[in-house]
Amino acid sequence: MPDRFAEIESFVKIAESGTLSEAARRLGLSLAATSRRLSQLEARLGVMLIRRNSRHLSLTEEGSLLYDRAGRALSAIDDVETDVMRRATEATGLLRVVTTIGAARMRLAPLFRHYAALHPDVAIHLETAAQATNIVETGHDIAICFDPPPDSALTMKRLTDNPRLLCAAPAYLNRRGHPGAVGDLSVHDNIVVGEAQQELWRSVVGSGNGPRVTLSTNDGDMARAWALDGAGIVIKSLWEVADDLDAGRLQQLLPDVALPAASIVALYVPGQGETAKVRSCLDFLSRHLKKGWPVSPADRATPA
Repeated sequence: MPDRFAEIESFVKIAESGTLSEAARRLGLSLAATSRRLSQLEARLGVMLIRRNSRHLSLTEEGSLLYDRAGRALSAIDDVETDVMRRATEATGLLRVVTTIGAARMRLAPLFRHYAALHPDVAIHLETAAQATNIVETGHDIAICFDPPPDSALTMKRLTDNPRLLCAAPAYLNRRGHPGAVGDLSVHDNIVVGEAQQELWRSVVGSGNGPRVTLSTNDGDMARAWALDGAGIVIKSLWEVADDLDAGRLQQLLPDVALPAASIVALYVPGQGETAKVRSCLDFLSRHLKKGWPVSPADRATPA
């Protein structure tokens, strides 16, 4: 099967060089191989492209037509190859990111605005979804999520850990009192988010004396709203409630209880992390998210 691209490339070089020998030199081929490519192209197209003798060559009308269009096409290929290769070293182009609604509104939107200001050649599209892991089908470059499924075929980069803590609103604590020990949680009103948190609560309270679940939901924002309304004690990540703690809308409880942190991770298609825009974004997020917790959860605790 003829190499159509090699034939066209050789023809354009011959037309630009003016002689077969000079074209052969530019292509790094022998004179015979260069002449053979031209003959093969003319035979395949069924027309003469170049009039030639031992000292001179000129383009036929068909040759001029092919040179004009093929020359522009090869130049466009060179340009796009240069642009694509530049993206391996320079952050440029459209960067499509997906994450959860709460994460985007609370923390990521300001960070991406900062990233965009630092990288003016990158256009950011930040999208929100209930689940942010299926980026192969959605066409996103990066998904930012919490504790992704372990069987994901995507490459995962841990950006930082997000501490978890027990907290409740002052209104609830004034009504029901502060739990003084883990065992007291079994008689308090507790809010649980999702099935996975059922296990977390049981591990905190102890298998022999499970938590009293007053309200449960699969919606983290709803659980936070219940807690702010004084409905009970909730386990939340510091990312979600840092502002509430600072403003006194929620108070941390039992700061000595060690809860496993939630991992904030970025998922991307294997190999795509080699592009400069993805690599620079991941490095930026990792650096700035790790700066996001200047005060430890224990330091935020309000004594009973």
